[in-house]
Amino acid sequence: MDDTEHNGNGDDDEQFEQMLIENGVLVHALASLLVRKGILKQEEIDAEMDRLYDEMENFDQQ
Repeated sequence: MDDTEHNGNGDDDEQFEQMLIENGVLVHALASLLVRKGILKQEEIDAEMDRLYDEMENFDQQ
């Protein structure tokens, strides 16, 4: 069991979802900046995102 108290009204889920959205925006902005600066190629980011989605899918199936 985790140490987080749940109040049963879904506020925790909404906060977690909002945090994921905000973090996703930050990661996307950072990746775009790295591509513009020539540090990464878009293909590298696309390949990494594909790998991460595959890992998430495999995790969900377990």
